[in-house]
Amino acid sequence: MSQSKSPKSGTVFQLADYAHKNLDGIFTYDAPTGSLFTSNSASFKKDYDRAAVDAHYNSETVYHYYLDEHGRNSLDDKGMAINSYVHYGTNYNNAFWDGQQMTYGDGDGSYMISLSAGLDVAAHEMTHGVTTNTANLQYRFEPGALNEAFSDIFGALIDDANWEIGEDIMGPGAKADGRESLRSLSDPSKYPVGAAYVPYGNGKGKYPAHMNEFYDLPRNLDNGGVHINSSIINHAAYTTAQDIGREKLGKIYYRALTVYLTPTSDFSDARKAIIQSAVDLYGDGSSEAAAAANGFNKVGILE
Repeated sequence: MSQSKSPKSGTVFQLADYAHKNLDGIFTYDAPTGSLFTSNSASFKKDYDRAAVDAHYNSETVYHYYLDEHGRNSLDDKGMAINSYVHYGTNYNNAFWDGQQMTYGDGDGSYMISLSAGLDVAAHEMTHGVTTNTANLQYRFEPGALNEAFSDIFGALIDDANWEIGEDIMGPGAKADGRESLRSLSDPSKYPVGAAYVPYGNGKGKYPAHMNEFYDLPRNLDNGGVHINSSIINHAAYTTAQDIGREKLGKIYYRALTVYLTPTSDFSDARKAIIQSAVDLYGDGSSEAAAAANGFNKVGILE
């Protein structure tokens, strides 16, 4: 956080952090004005400030994870500024990475509350930034599902309280309907997919946890299932983590994303890349390599 003097209002505090070595900074903006988030108080205690404080804090947490665990300096590994925009749209139930920055809606107050409140949501969106600057997985069909899966997986690794995504942003209406998170890595099928997707699956209408539940979606629906079929890879990662723990899972999946995967990689390529990454890090015949393979075996990605 930085501060400056205004002749009319005295000291003005900004959500602008220049304190990290070799990083261009962490900045949080008010989307309606496009300006840096400011306050006359260092505490940023107004209700309107809360979303910005959450985004700023979560951005720093994710930055430190990638730096401390993987030696990665920001999303591009070159110290690029980390920019977040909050209060986007009206009753906007979404957050997104647009290739350069994170943007968070406030939610509609029923299905979702402010999306910047979720550390896993911030980690998910910022990991899209890492993916853009590494494998750059195409955002459609299986490459797009891998893109989404890596964001969910690192979301669950960074916000490590559980294996759910979005549990902190669900509103009272969603919870009343039994929707306690957006997606589950441990039990994908606990939630239904949208009605438009049901005819393209096995008829059960649940998020898939195995290739025999894969949704053969056209490009015009969820870009070919990027948010749906990603849960198969999510579950493979969860299964592997049960054998080797979160830290090793993160190192293996990070290496696969940054060393082996390419824009057109599919699920089979991901299996090869992740097993090879485990071999690189822990040795051929290691329990870690076996666990990486087992995760894919359990979800029906066998070669």
